[in-house]
Amino acid sequence: MHKIVTGTIASAAGVALLLGGAGSFALWNASASSAATAVSSGTLTLTANRDGAWTDLTNGRSNPIDPASVLMVPGNTYRFTQTLVVGATGDDLSATLTYAPQSITGDADLLAATQKTLDVSSSTAAVTKTADPTVFTVTPSAATSTVLVSFTITLPQSATTGQGGTVDVGALAFTLTQTPIGSTGS
Repeated sequence: MHKIVTGTIASAAGVALLLGGAGSFALWNASASSAATAVSSGTLTLTANRDGAWTDLTNGRSNPIDPASVLMVPGNTYRFTQTLVVGATGDDLSATLTYAPQSITGDADLLAATQKTLDVSSSTAAVTKTADPTVFTVTPSAATSTVLVSFTITLPQSATTGQGGTVDVGALAFTLTQTPIGSTGS
């Protein structure tokens, strides 16, 4: 019996010694620093120049107008033109440009009766139409490009609603949104 007790105590002492050293067991390892540099992100900005102007295009006219002093009737077409500056830095950067419909407010019937179109052109950026006629893909060729936007609002001859209403385009806004790489816009 004495041998069993002594053997058990010796075994317990051996296990305790092995467990006591468990925290100090380590494998060799090494590390090295690479020669990689930082990666920086590009930018995308849109700024409106203060050169916006309204023109009455009704029946082939090309008369400057103040939209606050004219009263639109069925058959009228008015155009707002303005230059925008696109700031774009980055590889493979292109974006879609459109107007923000929510920036045009007013009488619901007159808003619904009017037709709104957009045209975009540039000599310093590639501009292409998308499937949506109010959305254009803009691919700048330099860090800063200028685009000309032409927003047209027409009250068709066939309009029968919207009398006495107001369409407020005083807060007309344009948006520029990056397109995913490999996408051609929507």
